[in-house]
Amino acid sequence: MNFLFGFSGRIGRAQWWLASFVIVLVWVLVVVGFVAIMAVVEPSGEHKPGELSQGGLSVGIALLVGIVLSCWIKVAAIIKRYHDLNKPGIWFLLTFVPFIGPIWVTVECGFFAGTSGDNDYGPPPGTSDRATFMSDVDAHIARMRAERPVQQQPLSVRMDKASPAQQTTGPTSTTGFGRRGL
Repeated sequence: MNFLFGFSGRIGRAQWWLASFVIVLVWVLVVVGFVAIMAVVEPSGEHKPGELSQGGLSVGIALLVGIVLSCWIKVAAIIKRYHDLNKPGIWFLLTFVPFIGPIWVTVECGFFAGTSGDNDYGPPPGTSDRATFMSDVDAHIARMRAERPVQQQPLSVRMDKASPAQQTTGPTSTTGFGRRGL
């Protein structure tokens, strides 16, 4: 949930582009849905043309909630992307500068590489999850080794079980190296 709604931590460029694409897709669907609703609404004796009925009003409220949620997610993604650039989240306000602001935010968040290693806002994106996963895997392997101890055979038994390539049943071959033709 922190990825969508939280303002702390860092995200990489790929995650930012994914969030931006999904939000633009949601906005397009909201606009198309609103236009479709307005085109279908028929005026009745109680309503003027273009005026929403109770059902249309509830759909309009649902669309408004969708827009508010997508704006929240977009702001959270921009703030976390600026955190990856080792800048405070307040830089998201550049989005409201007319014309140049959204372009600059898109270029900076979408194309600039983040800070390598830890910065003021935490570890690089994806490293903490991978480190946790690898430590879990190492712990699981250690547990498996502890449960199944290695059984060692006596030396005489190991010598008797020579590999088939080393066992000879007939006369010794003259090809190869050494007495056994290795």
